[in-house]
Amino acid sequence: MVNGKLLILGATGATGQVLVKRALELGWRVTVYGRRTLQEHAENPDIKSVEGALDNEQQLRTAIRGQDVIISVAGPSGMRAETSVFVPAYKLILSIMKSEGVKRIIALSTFSVKDPKDKSSLYIWFLTTVLWAIAHGIWKAIVDIGEVFDTDGGDLDWTLFRVGFLGDGPRGRVVDGYVADGKLGSSIERADIAEWTLTQAEKSPPEHVRQKPGISSVEE
Repeated sequence: MVNGKLLILGATGATGQVLVKRALELGWRVTVYGRRTLQEHAENPDIKSVEGALDNEQQLRTAIRGQDVIISVAGPSGMRAETSVFVPAYKLILSIMKSEGVKRIIALSTFSVKDPKDKSSLYIWFLTTVLWAIAHGIWKAIVDIGEVFDTDGGDLDWTLFRVGFLGDGPRGRVVDGYVADGKLGSSIERADIAEWTLTQAEKSPPEHVRQKPGISSVEE
């Protein structure tokens, strides 16, 4: 979907910044939404910025209206992250999408969210259990966001992609799949998240609709 309209949520974070840069390189017409706008985004004439909190329905509606695709990398991060905003925010986002006729959203999650296609993995169980123990609020917010897509996603073309450890290495090859399927790993470069999500955003018909695949980088 070259020259398509793309809304990016979470554009001020490390992953979001990589995503915005790559989207512009590929020719997307990018809108960013958040409580603040990075100076480099504000000064870029190719980026439309809409400022507002995740509970600001009017500003969210302004940002969502007319978009072809939404990619969200917004979510709780850091041990002291505010978590209570995200579940109602995603409920609001999905509701606005329905009323505005925007069908496609691709949103970041983690392996704390389970999928029936996953197989048993002691390693993933250990990682998610550690998060549950030391950052329970973050773990719960992530899990609850996954449930929001199940209950409120309706007939939207949503994809919740799950990741493990994040890195800042160069763009490479990405695989998608499910836990313990023999190909999916536990880490991914932010550049690969950008590439995978933007590739998915272009696909027509969309893939992984109402699914929760994992994605990981492949060490060459």
